[in-house]
Amino acid sequence: MNKLKGLLFLMALFLISSSLFYISNSQKKDRVIHNAILQVEKKIALDLPLLDLSNEFFKHSGNKEAVARYISVLNENLTNVDIKVVSITSSDVSLPSLKSGQVARQLKTNDDIIKVVFDVNTPLLPLNTIFFYTLFFLFSIGMTLWLITVINKHRDNKLQEGEHAGMSKVTLPVLIFNLNSKTIQHSYNPEHAISLANKPLCFYLALVEYCTTHSDVVLNNNKDVPDELIVLANKYFNRLIELGHTIRKRPNFNNSLEKTLSEIRAALDDILNDFPQEKQRYYPPKAFGEGSRSRLHSYSLKGIKKESIEIIGK
Repeated sequence: MNKLKGLLFLMALFLISSSLFYISNSQKKDRVIHNAILQVEKKIALDLPLLDLSNEFFKHSGNKEAVARYISVLNENLTNVDIKVVSITSSDVSLPSLKSGQVARQLKTNDDIIKVVFDVNTPLLPLNTIFFYTLFFLFSIGMTLWLITVINKHRDNKLQEGEHAGMSKVTLPVLIFNLNSKTIQHSYNPEHAISLANKPLCFYLALVEYCTTHSDVVLNNNKDVPDELIVLANKYFNRLIELGHTIRKRPNFNNSLEKTLSEIRAALDDILNDFPQEKQRYYPPKAFGEGSRSRLHSYSLKGIKKESIEIIGK
């Protein structure tokens, strides 16, 4: 992906730079040609008295061969090879339609207007320009690939330095159950822990474990809690007894189910108050409405995964 971005950036840079170079080069070439034409016009103006051009006013037909020889000699002596004089005629001679790349200019004398046609060679992409573009493009590719390599190497070195310094790898957010302190906390804010009573803590731990292995289960308030879930809840309650948190007999996890779920939701509301996006994963859904429809809802955890929780003291 980094190489692709680098190549796209390279193409954009190449197009912009090439366009600027082409415009600048074209404008410079136009100025050079314009100045060269002016110099030729001055030369022709000085030589006009020596040219035997036709003159309709004096009924003079002129010497076309002498004019042609003059044009030939003039073109041979031009320093700018991109322009050539095509014709020099007086105003009484009609010019044919100009071809592509030809330019017509006029020289005014005391008694006539002289027409001069130039052939201007302005290739769209001269050979030297193509060579420059190719060289610049290859150089840009090399520089881009070199920079990408240097940046990637620098990033890898930083990552290795971070690992050597004891930086831990970024992990997914988890809900942390601490049986030693009977608290729940979230890895986003591990300093904020909420205590839970024995029954809701054990039931919620059992619910989480049960839903991680039964992702499509439907748990209704108007039905008894599944036996497997009860077994898991009792297992966690026995662990609390082992840790010295209680000596009471096991509670009936089927009784007061809605109250137990409410205590769990209240604790989660406190823990996840600043992280509402995490509620959907851990929050036992509430029933909405009244009557039998509300009692058919499921309080199972649909988005819970084994990677979503961490149990300390299990």
